Amino acid sequence: MGYLDETEIKNPYDFLNCKQGKELFASLDFALKDGVHIQEYGKQKELCSYLRRFYLTLAQYYREFWGLELEQGGNDSETYFYLKFCPDLKNGIPTSHKHLMSKENIIVGLLLYKVYYNDCNIELNSLGKFQRIIKLDYPDLKPGIIKTLAKAKKEKATQFNDEKIDACIKNAFDEFSKIKWIEMDGDSFEILPSFHRLTREFAPYINNIDEILKESQDEKLPANS
Repeated sequence: MGYLDETEIKNPYDFLNCKQGKELFASLDFALKDGVHIQEYGKQKELCSYLRRFYLTLAQYYREFWGLELEQGGNDSETYFYLKFCPDLKNGIPTSHKHLMSKENIIVGLLLYKVYYNDCNIELNSLGKFQRIIKLDYPDLKPGIIKTLAKAKKEKATQFNDEKIDACIKNAFDEFSKIKWIEMDGDSFEILPSFHRLTREFAPYINNIDEILKESQDEKLPANS
């Protein structure tokens, strides 16, 4: 979405004046500022409906008061929303509260996208199975996976074993669950629409992940986002 035309907004705080507006806004605000992606899924449905209804004034609020862009991705029932830091805007969020996704988590996300979408493992719904696939099913890519993950964690590739691969994947899945890219239930997981934010941010890497890993050129992988 482009920048807002403020002349079209008659009541900039209409999101507070509706029924349960203050309660819904408080829940939405905490979630968005914690990096959570809002979508029509489970307990988020009410917040998503509220956000859709008042998108224009909520976007204006976050831009003017916090220097943040309220972004929208996906379409129809797959639509999701999130806050994005904008380097050209003065940001009201203290540095200590800003959280960037680590490089190793981004790498795991790219691997999950490759296995699930590119390689058509659409029945994959187990963390343990995904860990086994990464360790056993890609022998030609595994050296590159080890090298990129080790460098991202500032460790030696020669000391990066299968247990550390499992730990990296588990930590990434915990982060993805926290921001609602996936929904975890024990070992099982479900990929949510907002996981496709990866394609918005890192499409060139997704399209070339095999070549990048085979060449072990980890400097070509994305930085934190």
